[in-house]
Amino acid sequence: MYTQPLRRLLTILFLLLPLGASADEILVSAATSLTNAFQEIGLAYTKLHPKTLVRFNFAASGALQQQIEQGAPVDVFASAAPKEMDALQKGGHLEAETRTLFAGNRLVLIAPLKSNLKQWTELLSPVIKHIALSNPDSVPSGRYAKETLTKRGLWAALQSKMVFGENVRQTLTYVVNGDAEAGVVFATDAQSEKTRVRVVQQALPNSDHAPILYPVAVIKGAPNVPAARDFVAFLKSPVAQNILTRYGFASALPPKKPNSPLKNTGKAH
Repeated sequence: MYTQPLRRLLTILFLLLPLGASADEILVSAATSLTNAFQEIGLAYTKLHPKTLVRFNFAASGALQQQIEQGAPVDVFASAAPKEMDALQKGGHLEAETRTLFAGNRLVLIAPLKSNLKQWTELLSPVIKHIALSNPDSVPSGRYAKETLTKRGLWAALQSKMVFGENVRQTLTYVVNGDAEAGVVFATDAQSEKTRVRVVQQALPNSDHAPILYPVAVIKGAPNVPAARDFVAFLKSPVAQNILTRYGFASALPPKKPNSPLKNTGKAH
């Protein structure tokens, strides 16, 4: 949980940003792991809707939740986990009927390219002095990492080695820059730095951690509700889904039903 001074700081920092959408733009607060994909999706949306500009506020899902609860003028919220969205819905901050899942992800153990690390249990080795994780109190990737390490019986033993990032990109940077010998991040973030880090092992969904799903919703009282609703719908379009796939995200959409085969009527032709 955030302390009161930190909450005030988050609010001040948010208010210093040039935010507050007008009628011809929308503001999307989105999890840091969505940065690259959403920037491209925003351009694709504006190409189809030239009169509507999409602006983004990227941060940890927990920080974005706090900003919205404190009245930030946000149109759309896209979270890296259901927890933050659940809290906003419970507090009456969402247009609940607009809430939907639009993407999935995976959790991976990473190390520098030249590392000899081969599996999760080797994190116990004295060679591994620092393990980068995102803060589990406010960042979904950190929460999934804690869940995974706990289920593998490693969490307590590795406490003294942990270095916490305030978002998944900061956590990734610790490994990229050599400040940590290993890290736990989303697969999409690892893919963004595949020339400098490698995936050691992937966590097992439903075994190591709950499924990683990304929900999105329109914020109640959004400055531009019509465009916000349209953008949420656009995230499930083939254009947006293809962009998400290219950046390594998994689909959260139900598979399309195959076309029914033509029935044999038994009549001769």
